[in-house]
Amino acid sequence: MTCRTHQAGSALIELAGALVVLVTLLTGIFQVGYTFYAYENLVHAVRAGARYASLRPAGSEDNREFALSVKRLVVYGNPHATGGKPVVAGLAPEHVDVIVGPDAATVSVRGFVINALFATFRLDGKPTVTFPLTRRVAQ
Repeated sequence: MTCRTHQAGSALIELAGALVVLVTLLTGIFQVGYTFYAYENLVHAVRAGARYASLRPAGSEDNREFALSVKRLVVYGNPHATGGKPVVAGLAPEHVDVIVGPDAATVSVRGFVINALFATFRLDGKPTVTFPLTRRVAQ
């Protein structure tokens, strides 16, 4: 027969304590990783939208329609899409600002919130990308 001592349940208690710490650590890593992943997708989408806006002359068509096509490119990855799955969950065309000036095109995200596991991160003006216009309308 085995003789039990006063330390018979200590391994189980140590395991429970270690699991609490590990689960908390892994949850935090997941949350930070997802936030960086979503932000990086936004950076790539905004960069593509600003590049698209810089390649097309803004004066060649209706400015509202042009801005809407840039917003669709940022949100859906296609300037002609009218719906579908956004690049980042919750992103909508109203979160994208497009400013086409005489020399540059600027695209930014405003009022968008990244919903992570336990926290939300509000993006106002981040990310913002500006590209110089490469083609201008002949006057």
